[in-house]
Amino acid sequence: MTNPVIWLGLSILLLAIGLGVLVCVSVPTLIGLARAARSAEKFFDTLDRELPRTLEAMRHTGNDLRGLAGDMTDGVSSASNIVQQVDRGLSDVRQQADQAKRATRSVAAGFTAAWRVLTKPTSSRKRKKRRPPTARPEKPPETAYKPTAAPSTEKSSDSTLEPRSNSR
Repeated sequence: MTNPVIWLGLSILLLAIGLGVLVCVSVPTLIGLARAARSAEKFFDTLDRELPRTLEAMRHTGNDLRGLAGDMTDGVSSASNIVQQVDRGLSDVRQQADQAKRATRSVAAGFTAAWRVLTKPTSSRKRKKRRPPTARPEKPPETAYKPTAAPSTEKSSDSTLEPRSNSR
């Protein structure tokens, strides 16, 4: 077995068997790969037809969502304003209710006191003597500066004035 030709023949035989096994195993793999290629080709054709319409619909949807978001912002701000107005109105109503409550209590207390006075027997009522109002001290008359006037030429009908003499 030292002949190299035998070793060469044996090597070629083993190589041929290996190639045969490789071809037998690779044929089903190549068939599966061909099926996958056809399927991918169909998918890419469908994608090429449907993707532009889908992207356009997504753009429209995005624009619609932007518009709705703006409307929602406006709605939320107007709702906030309405809530503030209602809050102010409620506080005003509370204040008015408190004022009405106080006024009602005052009126009720007045009616109760009047009823008690009216239902007491006449003999038990104490009659108070009315005193005349106290006299207030009068203010001293304001004295205005009255300069002494030069004798006038008019005749006065006042008897307290001294008669004037006409000397020339």
